[in-house]
Amino acid sequence: MSKTARQIVPAFLQKLYEMVNEPKNAELICWSVAGDTFFVLDHERFAHEVLGRWFKHRNFSSFVRQLNMYGFHKIPHLQQGVLKSDDDKEHWNFVHPNFRRDQPDLLCLIQRKKQMPQPGDEVVLDIHSIVNGIAAIKRHQTTISAELNELKRSNQLLWQDAMTARSKHQKQQDTINRIVKFLAGIFGN
Repeated sequence: MSKTARQIVPAFLQKLYEMVNEPKNAELICWSVAGDTFFVLDHERFAHEVLGRWFKHRNFSSFVRQLNMYGFHKIPHLQQGVLKSDDDKEHWNFVHPNFRRDQPDLLCLIQRKKQMPQPGDEVVLDIHSIVNGIAAIKRHQTTISAELNELKRSNQLLWQDAMTARSKHQKQQDTINRIVKFLAGIFGN
């Protein structure tokens, strides 16, 4: 993450991103397979063993409130509401469209929810965050364009290889046909 991006990303989000990426936390907090959500696998152990290392508290409810303030949503578990055994630990799964594995530059797009303006309050646009958001989108667009060009180049090379292989196959087939004709001529009908 660049220094300028770090300056505009709130500490909570920076710590959350680092916490989810930290390999030694993986049995308690980790990314989903797709990297578009994250799981807290055992919230009691997580609160006791991990939260205190990153924040000034070990209160899981406070952690969830902070997530909600930044627009994260809990994804309901498929078996929510179904009776579970005492052994089962509830897996908390959280999602935010701009919180993704390997995309730390999206963090600047996550904003803390603002209080609803009261009648008479002026609504102020945060030009700085809009400009930073546009810059992050441009960086992603540049990355995607580069990856697309690389895919096009790879695809073209694959097609060339396929055409070369097809040509070699045809030449080999012609050679085999000539050999068979020759042998048929020698050994008779």
